[in-house]
Amino acid sequence: MNANEIREKFLKYFEGKGHKIVKSDLLVPQNDPTLLFTGAGMNQFKEQFVGKNVTFKRAVSSQKCIRTGDIENVGKTPRHHTFFEMLGNFSFGDYFKKEAISWAWDFMTVQMNIPEEKLWISVYTEDDEAYDIWKNDVGIPEKRIVKLGPSDNFWPADAPSKGPNGPCGPCSEIFYDWGKEKGCGKDCDPSCDCGRFVEIWNLVFTEFDRQPDGSLKPLPNKNIDTGMGLERIVAVKQGVYTNFDTDLFVPIISEIRKVFDAKDLISHEYNLMADHIRAVSFAVCDGVSPSNEKRGYVIRKLIRRAWLKGSKLKAPFLYNMVPLIAKLFEDVYPELQEKAEHIAAIVKEEEKRFQETLDTAVPIMKEMVRAGDNNLSGKNIFKLVDTYGLPFELIAEVYSKEWDFKIETDEYEKLMEERKELSRKGSDIAKDFIFKLDDFNDAPKPEYSSDMPLSARIEFILKDEVPGEEIKEGANAEIIISPQSSLLYGESGGQSGDTGIISSGENIMHLMNTVEADGRKILEVHVEKGVFSKGTNVKLEMDTTRKDNTASNHTATHLLQSALRTVLGEQVKQSGSYVDDQRLRFDFTYLKKMSEREIVKVESLVNGWIKENIPVCKETKSIEEAKTEGALSFFGEKYGERVRVVSVGEKSKELCGGTHVDNSLDIGLFKIVAESSIASGVRRIEAVTGKTAKNWIKEKITENLQFLKGNEDKIEKNALLISKDIAAGTLEIDERVIYEYEIKIKHAFSEAKEKIEKAAKKQQKEEALNAFGSIQPVLDKIVTGPEEIGEIRYFSGVLEKLNISLLKKAAFYVGKKIGSGIVLLGSGEASKAYITCVVSEDLSAKGFDASEIIKAVSSKIGGSGGGKNTFAQAGGKNPEGLKEAIEKGKSYIEKRG
Repeated sequence: MNANEIREKFLKYFEGKGHKIVKSDLLVPQNDPTLLFTGAGMNQFKEQFVGKNVTFKRAVSSQKCIRTGDIENVGKTPRHHTFFEMLGNFSFGDYFKKEAISWAWDFMTVQMNIPEEKLWISVYTEDDEAYDIWKNDVGIPEKRIVKLGPSDNFWPADAPSKGPNGPCGPCSEIFYDWGKEKGCGKDCDPSCDCGRFVEIWNLVFTEFDRQPDGSLKPLPNKNIDTGMGLERIVAVKQGVYTNFDTDLFVPIISEIRKVFDAKDLISHEYNLMADHIRAVSFAVCDGVSPSNEKRGYVIRKLIRRAWLKGSKLKAPFLYNMVPLIAKLFEDVYPELQEKAEHIAAIVKEEEKRFQETLDTAVPIMKEMVRAGDNNLSGKNIFKLVDTYGLPFELIAEVYSKEWDFKIETDEYEKLMEERKELSRKGSDIAKDFIFKLDDFNDAPKPEYSSDMPLSARIEFILKDEVPGEEIKEGANAEIIISPQSSLLYGESGGQSGDTGIISSGENIMHLMNTVEADGRKILEVHVEKGVFSKGTNVKLEMDTTRKDNTASNHTATHLLQSALRTVLGEQVKQSGSYVDDQRLRFDFTYLKKMSEREIVKVESLVNGWIKENIPVCKETKSIEEAKTEGALSFFGEKYGERVRVVSVGEKSKELCGGTHVDNSLDIGLFKIVAESSIASGVRRIEAVTGKTAKNWIKEKITENLQFLKGNEDKIEKNALLISKDIAAGTLEIDERVIYEYEIKIKHAFSEAKEKIEKAAKKQQKEEALNAFGSIQPVLDKIVTGPEEIGEIRYFSGVLEKLNISLLKKAAFYVGKKIGSGIVLLGSGEASKAYITCVVSEDLSAKGFDASEIIKAVSSKIGGSGGGKNTFAQAGGKNPEGLKEAIEKGKSYIEKRG
């Protein structure tokens, strides 16, 4: 019995007992922010367990789960996994112990046909009710029922004495006995951890409510929560001791083994790679992408742990396993197949990125260890982690053991805590610098000035990550001036930093970006003319137009988020953004492509709010007050006790430190220019505002009018008139015009294009039919005059001035008429040459391959090609070689025959 059959049998069995089959929840818990990943079947039923939203009393599911608490054991033991499926049946105040126990036993012994003598039972030492049901109702001999304490048979473990307060209850577990030879060799029972007895199914009887005084108060509605690891029951049914020898893993491990020589790795390393790439595939499918934050960090760690086992390849290989995994699970989780290409692309990119990290960081680490007399200081560990991206776990758990060097973890942890504190204060932008924060340890922290233009003095220069005395024409550098400008915004929170011009007499440098860290404004500059030295007096002028446009885009981003939540629902969550003076980009969680109607609604809402002339309020408040008022925040852990709240009337309220306009009317106009997917469950909107929005509309309409030139009759008359007025600049582009563009003009252009393209295709088809009709006599002549090459009939010829489409049609025409034989036709036009080959089915069965013939002859036309065994084609740049290609085809068949 394979895994799919077992899963299906379990679900159908309990459906027959009145349970509703509930689809697996995503690995990212949808209604429980306290969980990093879904780790148990009951997670999605938390509301039902507490008596809320109970629309069904009984449920059954096969839940995708991720747990990493025992990650170090994965691959090394028979049954530890990061990803697994939990089969479970649940009762919400309906049936209780007697039914749960009897059905579990019936499923194991009757449905799974597992011998009764191979199954053992454990119960909580004080749960006489469960003991009696197993002994008296089911008929399990006393010797195969063991009583265990609260650490083993109570949920949560040790809850009676240690808590937590709330719903809890005793457990009863079903064990499979693998026999003495798999364990300690003694007459032991499930209380022994020798490996002989494997827990298959855990039945949790949630019947108590633990009180603050430690007492267990009976619940008015008692619940059943069971969990059986699919991987474990599959191993039992397939008669294999380790889960990695089941059909859930063998195909993946076999595919990985093909990549390596047999002696390259040991079995547990293959197991680990198979486990981790399986977990990663499901997680990415459910919307988790590798990153340095929370869930993304877990997935990144899994990819890196798996990749390290095969790092000798020095190339991505894990991503190649994704299509196989998708195929294995396509009947149960079709979304894996649908997203396989996307998942593989993410995994491959992460593998490449990690290889680049190692290529850069490992040689540096070796030098650090050598210079430190076989010791790696905490400061150097921090630099390797923070600057070069080398994982601390890799340094501590792998390299330090392989190379036998000591590491100073206390100093590293102190430095890392300081960095986290810096992040909490909102100054984590240093990670995006060309330089790193510790490069400025000795730099001054000048006073601030609100003057603009600002007269100042260069106090610090960093060039190529090294402090310097001067920077010359053409160079890039980072500088600090005194006094610093309080008006310059430092890149942060998805908003680009301010720019401008810094001059000293005729010497000029461009301020490309501003960043702020640890009380310093650091200016990224490019010297356009002259030389600047430490101590030089300079004048700073800020690009106020750019600053104003950036502020406009930032405020529009806030309104966009509010409009999206209004139109699509409050499940929309910001997952990233970026604004500068040219456009805004907003990433948000949403599971499907937005329709044109939804985009129009969002645009209309935002433009309507802009026109309402709403004041934009920026206030500093306590974090508690801001949250009480409903201010949106998606990076709350990085805010301090006092936060800045930006409100656009009642339309939008967010925690934000960026720059904004003073009134919604200052934005002018808002136009969405693109909506796309950037990851599973994450969409991206790109938009423009003000004059940029007007110019975008005008350019698009001008492009469309150019396309329609000579075919103006194909477009609706009113849309054409409005479009011409917009292109000519005689019609002011406002929110009404944008609405017209989305609703009428764009649709009219689309219809007109469709008519033009349809007419063009019709004409092409007619021309092709006429052209084909003219060559039919030639083709019929080829059909009636084949060359005989042994027993093979060879139909060949060079036709006049046919494109590849017509030549392909000609080859099929001949192929249909000949019955048995090989067809090789060529044609050319200008400097292009084409060849097509058809091999009849009977000759294909004898080993003749059209793609091989094409590969053999295509060099004669200076090109290449390929295809299938019965049809192939090639293109090249040498029409003069067509006759040679036909002759080469003949000689190839002679040799092959």
